[in-house]
Order: sequence, then C-alpha cells, then structure tokens
Amino acid sequence: MTDRLDDHEGRDPGTLHAELGAQLDQAAKEVVRRMADGVSYEVAHQAVAAAYQRLAGHAQVHNFLPILAARSAQNALERGDLHRASGHGLPDQKS
Repeated sequence: MTDRLDDHEGRDPGTLHAELGAQLDQAAKEVVRRMADGVSYEVAHQAVAAAYQRLAGHAQVHNFLPILAARSAQNALERGDLHRASGHGLPDQKS
C-alpha cells in the first residue's frame, strides 16, 4: 500500500523490507516524479543503481540506502553530471 503525505510517497511498514530490486525500482520512479518527467525511467534507474553501488560499498547500515541513492542520483541528474549519475569515471574510495 502506498499513500502520499506532504508530497512524499509513504509505504506500509510491512513492506519496508522489500527486495532490493523493488526498492531501487521505486526509487527510480520517485526520481522521475520529482524531476517532473524531465528524465526517462531508464536513465533514472541507471543513476539510482550507480548511486546505490557507490554508497553501499561504504555503508554500515543499509536500511535507507535506496532513499539516499535516489537523492544522490537526482542531484547528479539535475546538475547534468551524467558521468557521476551513471557510475562511470568514479574513483574507488575504499580505504
């Protein structure tokens, strides 16, 4: 079940542990919605997946990574930073 609250989509707490693929799919749809359809779903999904991979390598807690990945992807797409949004040309920052 999905409801809207203050222009944000909220999910039923029982579904918060959904499969990662479904979470990234939802995150990409949210990026498209926030950007007023100024970006295709495919581009948004690629950007979200790249951001998730970048963040997951350093995260100790993974619960909110799809949300953070969506924000990171949206920021990169709004700046026109397609290399960062697609995950290309990023240095490995593992320590």
